[in-house]
Amino acid sequence: MRNCAGIDWLERSKHLTRGGDQAENEAEGRRLQEELHAKSGSWEGSQEALLQKLLEAQQLAAWSQLLAWVLWLQAWRVAAPCPGACVCYNEPKVTTSCPQQGLQAVPTDIPAASQRVFLHGNRIVHVPAAGFRACRNLTILWLHSNALARIDAAAFTGLALLEQLDLSDNPQLRAVDPATFHGLSRLHTLHLDRCGLQELGPGLFRGLAALQYLYLQDNGLQALPDDAFRDLGNLTHLFLHGNRIPSVPERAFRGLHSLDRLLLHQNRVARVHPHAFRDLGRLMTLYLFANNLSALPAEALAPLRALQYLRLNDNPWVCDCRARPLWAWLQQFRGSSSELPCSLPPRLAGRDLKRLAAADLEGCAVAARPSRPFWTGGPTDEEPLGLPKCCQPDAADKASVLEAGSPASAGNALKGRVPSGDSPPGNSSGPRHINDSPFGTLPGSAEPPLTGMRPEGSEPPGPPTTGPRRKPGCSRRNRTRGQCRLGQASGGGGGAADAEASGALPSLACGLAPLGLALALWTVLGPC
Repeated sequence: MRNCAGIDWLERSKHLTRGGDQAENEAEGRRLQEELHAKSGSWEGSQEALLQKLLEAQQLAAWSQLLAWVLWLQAWRVAAPCPGACVCYNEPKVTTSCPQQGLQAVPTDIPAASQRVFLHGNRIVHVPAAGFRACRNLTILWLHSNALARIDAAAFTGLALLEQLDLSDNPQLRAVDPATFHGLSRLHTLHLDRCGLQELGPGLFRGLAALQYLYLQDNGLQALPDDAFRDLGNLTHLFLHGNRIPSVPERAFRGLHSLDRLLLHQNRVARVHPHAFRDLGRLMTLYLFANNLSALPAEALAPLRALQYLRLNDNPWVCDCRARPLWAWLQQFRGSSSELPCSLPPRLAGRDLKRLAAADLEGCAVAARPSRPFWTGGPTDEEPLGLPKCCQPDAADKASVLEAGSPASAGNALKGRVPSGDSPPGNSSGPRHINDSPFGTLPGSAEPPLTGMRPEGSEPPGPPTTGPRRKPGCSRRNRTRGQCRLGQASGGGGGAADAEASGALPSLACGLAPLGLALALWTVLGPC
């Protein structure tokens, strides 16, 4: 078409050159040139339009093909087999729901495209290794409230997209293989509460870097292993209440830099290591109520800079000189905290530790028979776990040793421990270190040790300032055995003379017999 237009233009231009007026020829030439130019532009425009239409047709074909694939996929999903006891639907996510159907095993025909699988409330006993291997798109899996007793180590292998896993309310589970959760790199919520777990295997939570919520409450856990949660740098909520945990070791919570809430209440915690909470700088909520804590080192609470909620009630707090660091920390704490009712000494029983004055925290209180156990095992005459050594008095603070049910003894200064030979007869657990006084303070029901004591009047007591101090005898003529206990009743004449001579000895519990008094005065003062 373009070539024909060019030939016609040439013929007409030749006709113009053979004759005619010059002006007419020029005008005709310009007209022919414009006409040729217009025809040429029209051809180019039509060619571009044709190409545009071809491109649009190709795009339409591609979209049509894609739409056909989508429709086919949806039809395949709808037509995919659904387990007989289940309901399958596609909105909002592809879901296979089989709750409370009496299933005794994981269905083998779960659609592979399932993103959510609900199998809770059945009687499933075992999760096999290949149970969910085909469900590569699975993000939520509920297996709670079954009868699970065993989960194969490879039960969840291949579920790289899994985000929520609920295994709670399976009291027969008791133990989980350490490799069970390996590879679940996107898991952010894990329920293992009320499963009867007695221990956390080494490396059980290894590699769960995305985990934020970990539920371990209401199990039978008896210990917190070192570095058990070390890989859980994004964990914000850790629930450990309702177990049998006796203590919080130094490395129990190492690596939990993002932890916001830690619930440890209703356990048997009697001791918290001073560095147990070192990595918990973001912790805002700490529950330690309903445990066996009689003391808590203030050093353990010092790293908790973001703490806002603290519950320490329902513990057998001993409010003596050993509670001063905790008392001082509570005075500067600006968050919300529960009351800390004192159990000992009797004069402070029931009073809130936070509301006491510093002068109230004196002496060392020793329980004659604790109202609730401070320990989880071992002989009953051992020192309570978590109760530190009795604090040493300074020159300005003559702290006494206080016994439950008995008044303070002003002269019973804290200097040493009970001699190894003075343990009560029949005690096979070795010497008792009741407190740091030179004679100790025995429970009210115990008899004073009589081993190593000579008959009355056979030999004067040794020098009061050198060597091991012998315990003074007690006249039985006018006093009962209960009145001869060490550190109780005020001394008689001999005790007063001895204290006056030495200036630092505690007053004797009972008065010496006349012969013993004379011998003691002769030993201390020497012959005139």
